[in-house]
Amino acid sequence: MTLRPLSWGLGAVITITLLPQSATQAQPLTIASVRYVSAAVALPARLPPARTLAATPRGNAVTSISAAARLENAGAMRQLLAGGLRWRSSGRCTDRTNSSCTSLDGVRYGTLTQAIELRRRSGCRIVVTGGTEIGHSRGRYSHENGFKLDMAHNPCIDAYVTKTFDYWTTRGDGARMYRPEAASDRVVYADEDNHWDILFR
Repeated sequence: MTLRPLSWGLGAVITITLLPQSATQAQPLTIASVRYVSAAVALPARLPPARTLAATPRGNAVTSISAAARLENAGAMRQLLAGGLRWRSSGRCTDRTNSSCTSLDGVRYGTLTQAIELRRRSGCRIVVTGGTEIGHSRGRYSHENGFKLDMAHNPCIDAYVTKTFDYWTTRGDGARMYRPEAASDRVVYADEDNHWDILFR
């Protein structure tokens, strides 16, 4: 099996080159410390939980990915669709620098896996309408930093969130907020006018 050269951004530019080798000689590839994962990386078809940090696709080399690793848009979108979710943008685009687009460029691996897990647990149709594109409120745990996704309202997901999770408080803009764990703000669902604004930490 021949592996193509891959590059990731890690502050300064670092290039990692994998030399050709047979599948039987493949060595584990660990990228848990890498901050930005190129779309060229073949992530497993079914993403493992981010905190498990391990998957063995087809018995070959193990790929470990940190929950904090950032994904490029193409790879993140591919995994989103494979996980049964859909996406939508008013501008029908994925440009991160355009507020009319819906982009997953720079989304955290942990955010993506938790969104897919929400789809699995709820059994609901989930449409992502907001990601890392500009136009959202800024802050440490923000859309821009890959911690938050917007998901369109529908009767199924609305019922799942409000009946499964506890009401916590009302945000300054009037959005009612729900969270799975009473003593934790790691995952928070904010009920905005036309979507759920969801924090995945």
